[in-house]
Amino acid sequence: MKKTVKMMGLLLGLVCLVGCTAITDKNNDNQALKTVNIAISNEGKADLLDATSYDAAMALYGAVYEPLIEYAGKGEFKAGLSESWDISEDGKKYTFHLKKNSKFSDGSKVDAEAVKFTIERAKYNNETTSLQTLTNLEKITVIDENTVEMLFTKVSNQVLSELCQTRPLRIMSPNAVENQKIDGEFKKAIGSGPFVVEESSDEQTVMKANPYFNHETPVNYNVTFQTIEDGSSRSLALKSGEIDIAGGTLGDITDSDISSLKKDKKYNVHEFTGTMSHFLAFNPDNSQLSATIRNGIEAAINKSELSDKKLAGLFRENVQYVTEENQHNTSYDLDKAKQIFESQGYKLNQNNYYEKGNETLQFTLVIQTTEFPEWKEKAEVIEGELKNAGVKLNIQILDKESYYDVLWKTKKYDLIFYRTYTDALLPYNFLNSLFQNQAGTHGVLANDEKLTNLLNDYAITNDKAKQQDIFNNIFARLSEETLAIPIEYKDENFVTSEKISTFEYSGLSDAPIDFKRLAVN
Repeated sequence: MKKTVKMMGLLLGLVCLVGCTAITDKNNDNQALKTVNIAISNEGKADLLDATSYDAAMALYGAVYEPLIEYAGKGEFKAGLSESWDISEDGKKYTFHLKKNSKFSDGSKVDAEAVKFTIERAKYNNETTSLQTLTNLEKITVIDENTVEMLFTKVSNQVLSELCQTRPLRIMSPNAVENQKIDGEFKKAIGSGPFVVEESSDEQTVMKANPYFNHETPVNYNVTFQTIEDGSSRSLALKSGEIDIAGGTLGDITDSDISSLKKDKKYNVHEFTGTMSHFLAFNPDNSQLSATIRNGIEAAINKSELSDKKLAGLFRENVQYVTEENQHNTSYDLDKAKQIFESQGYKLNQNNYYEKGNETLQFTLVIQTTEFPEWKEKAEVIEGELKNAGVKLNIQILDKESYYDVLWKTKKYDLIFYRTYTDALLPYNFLNSLFQNQAGTHGVLANDEKLTNLLNDYAITNDKAKQQDIFNNIFARLSEETLAIPIEYKDENFVTSEKISTFEYSGLSDAPIDFKRLAVN
């Protein structure tokens, strides 16, 4: 059962944990390693940490598993477990050349057979996926111990971006499942990343340094991922000494708490330019929320009251395909908003809300504050802005589980806050998963045939210039139809204790800590 960590009880528990269960590294003269305590906003569920699944906490995947390639920014990639790769001219064949002598945490080799196993298991476990690497895969062939070839049925221009994501394509050992079978039951997490899971509960996941990591050059510390669901409690945990790292998508901290912690020399605040956007989206099943009404809602929102950054399109400037020219900003214009609502037959009633046919122009906005505590304040700002424009907004704050249930299953919302995620570094996958109509049904956050056609055109295009042109049109369509209103371009802000002497951002919001470069006092 999920629960918020009680400060003093867990503080005593961690003291006992560090004192009683210190983990020894075989390459460190049997000296006990220090433990870095990291706050996350939900249960780790490390017993479900299958690299090809979506079942465990996001942060845990990056601590245990490594990708074939890594993201290098603005549509570029760099070596991961693969030192190089080749792509055929037709975009249908990818050949990966693995680094030699990499090992999993059980000492077995990271070889072509392990890559083949992982990709085939991911395809088996994710039948309804939209990932090209899985849906378009015809076969995967082991050429030799360190070379693997993927053959696709059609042009697949997202393979590299998909392979570098946090899940479900990071490489796992076949030994992690029963009888090393593609459909075998998952037994335990065995990856080549910096850590190995020691124990896990609702409250914490304890990991020790993987002695085989980085060609048997392991990190010199262990980690514990501590479940703290409430943002204010995460700040208190830092102040009590219970936590050493908090922030970002691990478990956000409010701007006001960060400002307070900045003033205390016992903590370091690390601010990195992010690629994530927070945005307001609309329920495509709500016929009242026509493109015209959505347009009016955007005109009624003064974005400068939401952020100190200039908010233009859904994606910010450092995301692939985004240029100054293709971002279409809708200016705040209260009079225009009112004119739009009136053009649709609405008239102000005695309470200064628009109504038509005795029905008030009102909507329910669903948010959650477990991961993003600042959403409450932003929701209240938008509530006030829309009230000024004659629109009534009802804010509904849900727990994290209920929020995602509403978003993905019940659809009981009119408006909802959401975020772009790691896929948005390369925006096609993000848009494809949420805004594209598929298999006779509309997208999660849109029902737009023209946008769907543009996304389909992009997916089969191998020409870089054509890809840019298509995305210019995609961005224009998102703006014209007001399919998403940005409410923040989110930077990656973390707070660390005195125990951490060096902290670097990995570049991926869903696996934000660069464990190789993390230095512990």
